Amino acid sequence: MTNFGSFFRTSFQRKLLLFNILLVSVTTIVLFVTLILNFRQFTSRTQALNIEGMEQTVEEYLTTYADEKAESTWLQIKSAQDNLTILGQTAQKIVDNYDELQAHPELFDISLFDTQLSEENSALTTNEAVSTDALIPPQFTEDERAIELLQISGLLNLNIDAIQEVNENSSLIYYVGDIESPVTRAYPNKHLVGLLGDFVTLHFWNDFFPGTAEGMSTWFTDPSIQESVANPITVTPPYLDAAGQGEIMTMFYPLWDYETNQFAGAVGTDLLLSPIIEDVLSVHVAESGFGFLMNGSGEIIAMPQEGLSLFEVNLEPVEVGGLTYYNGRLNESTNTAVQSLANFIIGQPDGVFDLHLNGNEATSELTGHFISFASLPPLSNSTYQSDEWRIVIVVPEAEIFAELIETQNQITATGNQNILYGVGALVGFLILATLISTRFSQNITTDLRTLVQAADKISEHDFDVSFDIQSQDELGQLGNAFAIMSHEIKDYTENLETKVENRTYDLQKANDEIKKLNAQLRDENGRLSAELEVAQQLQQMVPPSDEETASVKDLDIAGYMKPADEVGGDYYDVLQVGESIYLGIGDVTGHGLSSGVVMLMAQTAYLTLSQTGETDLQKILSTMNQVLYQNIIRIQENKNLTLSLIQYKDQKFNLVGQHETVILCRATGDIEIIDTMDLGFPVGIEEDIEDFIGSEQLELNPDDVMLLYTDGITEAENTDQEMFGIEKLTESLVRNHKNGARIIRDEIMSDVYGFIGDATIHDDISMLVIKQK
Repeated sequence: MTNFGSFFRTSFQRKLLLFNILLVSVTTIVLFVTLILNFRQFTSRTQALNIEGMEQTVEEYLTTYADEKAESTWLQIKSAQDNLTILGQTAQKIVDNYDELQAHPELFDISLFDTQLSEENSALTTNEAVSTDALIPPQFTEDERAIELLQISGLLNLNIDAIQEVNENSSLIYYVGDIESPVTRAYPNKHLVGLLGDFVTLHFWNDFFPGTAEGMSTWFTDPSIQESVANPITVTPPYLDAAGQGEIMTMFYPLWDYETNQFAGAVGTDLLLSPIIEDVLSVHVAESGFGFLMNGSGEIIAMPQEGLSLFEVNLEPVEVGGLTYYNGRLNESTNTAVQSLANFIIGQPDGVFDLHLNGNEATSELTGHFISFASLPPLSNSTYQSDEWRIVIVVPEAEIFAELIETQNQITATGNQNILYGVGALVGFLILATLISTRFSQNITTDLRTLVQAADKISEHDFDVSFDIQSQDELGQLGNAFAIMSHEIKDYTENLETKVENRTYDLQKANDEIKKLNAQLRDENGRLSAELEVAQQLQQMVPPSDEETASVKDLDIAGYMKPADEVGGDYYDVLQVGESIYLGIGDVTGHGLSSGVVMLMAQTAYLTLSQTGETDLQKILSTMNQVLYQNIIRIQENKNLTLSLIQYKDQKFNLVGQHETVILCRATGDIEIIDTMDLGFPVGIEEDIEDFIGSEQLELNPDDVMLLYTDGITEAENTDQEMFGIEKLTESLVRNHKNGARIIRDEIMSDVYGFIGDATIHDDISMLVIKQK
């Protein structure tokens, strides 16, 4: 035993060969034994899994089928609701404009809107030969308001026929007046006075639909109902039509008089349920699967004969034409399983239920039924309580799984035969694996011995090693890497000192270059800082001083300008030329040095042109635009500015140019806003803007104030990102307009900066206050 263990311990090749043979042999034997012992269990589990998978597939199919059938059923109902809504909104507009329509009786001389009434059965009605039926019950024939209301409802003739004709399931669409005047207009003309007979004297709302008008009124008076129910349409429970059209339900779209805050009648449609019921009863799944329709309280609206016998419940038969179905209550079945089914469907909008009428779900016999159901969107009754109808589909399990069980038996027989073939294949594989393992172990151990010998030489500091690895796989890659590593170690040990010296030299050279660049950067920063300081000083020198503004004889003037950066793009000016005063305010796009340069160009151009003797302010602005346009192109900056210029003489102001609005505060505190949008065009965008320049003549009386500003004030934001805005600016001006111009300026800016607080100022801020003395 000791010799046997030593035989394998001293050779990696022998150990690898033994491991491979044992691994393949044990695996093969275990697989064979497991296959034989578990074959029967495997087939049983396969059948169970197949049935489980089929159940899931059937559930998904039935769920999809129920959803699609619910969707198609809802589309029929929704189509009627949408068309009724169109008529309802039309009628509501008539109610909203009732007084104006009443004031134009000539409108009803048009044949389309004219309603010719005659007495019949003590009522007033239209001739049955006309397309639209109209009816005033006997007790209201002397009521002038009822007659007037019916005449005005003739405007519905414009589209009532078109709306009815697109309603495939609608038998009648009509308008009914309010409780005091329940007159009726209907399409098509079924001659209601003859159809009702002795019932023509009954009150539409009080006798046919008691409580409905009051219930629908809550949609307009109770905000909580409007929040939960978006559409005011109400639906009655299904009922048998007295005219023999089978089961129908009536939809109402209520109308409201917002002046008197009262119910103003409704438009309605009688929806035939036969097409919907026929569609539901057309459901056929497998051989005997069927579908039925029920409401949210468990009442069956329509169920075929198959359900009557299956669920053991007493249902009432309904026959309409060639269609026969049953209705009643599902939870009144004598079978407790059916009662559980009814409660399950009522309690959930959709789902799947496994029904076993014998009460034993564990039986191997497939005696159960799959029940899948889906809900329609909710309908509202007359008090806006929701009712969700449900489409229910029933399929026997036996019909679903019969073919699956037969297929599973065939699979079991075929599997037994395949096991025999598999055993032979495994034996052959075992022999082949043994041969391959022997060859593989021999190849890999040969290359490993070569690597071990090379490693021994390197450990003895003999780096001149060479070897040949036969393998082309990862082991071959390892050998190549080993050879490269030995040569690199040799080179590194022999040239280490030289490499250190070269690296030290390179680092010193890089350090000297960095010091040189830092010195250049300090010089450049100093130069730019000096240039920026010069530009800032130039900009601060441009605005007129307090002494200049104080020298203006008829005006009290105060200005303010603060750039967002060191150099800004805002501009204002006050120039005295002869007997005229030239004022201006502008805002260059952006801010910073380039905007400040454009601002200085604008100030220079305005100062120069105003001194030439040119008094036409529109020409001055046009010439300034040409000068700035050429300069902006030359400096290659994408800049422009909004600019308003004002010429003052003898208490009259001539305003040109497009900028922010001009605010006038009269001595009385009244505010006037002058829009400058049509007085010019942004300067510097186009070379010629003469055709765009307009002018506005303004006049200030003593103590009137004119305020010019840039958008840095109105668009200033606080920490909540709220803007100061024109409203706060005018409020501040009104509060302070009785003070002098400087105090007005200081108080307004105090309000602006108080509003900004700790928030960042993003734009230049400028303002010019001009008060007439």
